[in-house]
Amino acid sequence: MSKIKENFKIIFLLIKKDLKESLKNRTALMIIMLPLFASLMFSLVSSQQLVRNFELAVSGQESQGLISFINNNFQNFKVEEYPDLEAGKAETAAGNIDAAINYKPEAENIEDRYQIYLDSRDTVNFFILRENISQLLSSYHNLSNGPQFDFNSAAEVDGTSAILPVWLTVTITMIGLMLISASLSEEKDNKTLAALLVTKVNIYQVVTAKSLFALILALITSTLMGALNGVLTVGFKRLLFAFIVISIATFVFSGLGLIISLFSKSQSSSRSISTVIYFPIIFPALVADVSPLTQRLALFFPTHYLYQALDKVLVYQGGRIQLSLELLFLSIFALVFYLIIFIYIRKADSLVE
Repeated sequence: MSKIKENFKIIFLLIKKDLKESLKNRTALMIIMLPLFASLMFSLVSSQQLVRNFELAVSGQESQGLISFINNNFQNFKVEEYPDLEAGKAETAAGNIDAAINYKPEAENIEDRYQIYLDSRDTVNFFILRENISQLLSSYHNLSNGPQFDFNSAAEVDGTSAILPVWLTVTITMIGLMLISASLSEEKDNKTLAALLVTKVNIYQVVTAKSLFALILALITSTLMGALNGVLTVGFKRLLFAFIVISIATFVFSGLGLIISLFSKSQSSSRSISTVIYFPIIFPALVADVSPLTQRLALFFPTHYLYQALDKVLVYQGGRIQLSLELLFLSIFALVFYLIIFIYIRKADSLVE
């Protein structure tokens, strides 16, 4: 009996030891935390799938009554009056708003009184928006069984190019977060960085070189992706905007990757940290349009602004391209990350072991 107790005690102590070691093992934490985070995010998304915030353009004669009704009864709709349908349709095509509604009160049938154009880039979002607007107009006319309104796409979207912003966002994030952090960490591990720093090379030159390397790699990869998906014909203005967005975003994620490598003790530690934070950074940006919760959550992640900017430049077809908000926040993220790098370099006793 005493031998059985002793065996159980030994097994318990071994389990206790493994638990303590697993808490110190970032790979083990990654295996546990990533699926947990993913399941949490998907549960939050599914619980609010059909409720999200929309921006509408309303135009036409006697549309003020409809605007007042929406403002008083539907909190998830932000409405703005436009002078005509074409202005609202252009804003919808540019991705600046979700839908344009033109009201013609003189039409006999209720279905014919409305011209409705939706943002059709995202199929799921299109159906959610259509359902919400149908309920809204049915409530406005006090109809229990809503009529079949005619919903149109504000602009034709190529399915191939529509997915490109997703792949570019994923790729640019991975280049900075994983490749650059692994590169500098490897140089720290194999003493290459120490050897460089005893020459005329200084750490600021190393940081600059790593950042520019990430930029070159991101631009080459983006160009190849664009060529394969047929988006290089979108026009010089849009390509220029895409170049600016990709460049700033690359500095954001290469800055974050450099921070990880500078603070990490080893290459394996750097790789584990990069992998752990990659999914939480990328996921909210890709599901931001699903619910109000994910919309608010995504605002704290640079991937959201990168994805939205690329979407407006490469997918939407409107004449006006509004990127001021996205470029502002990407620039702020980049400045903050490189400021952290600069402060760490100035205060660190040694950058190599």
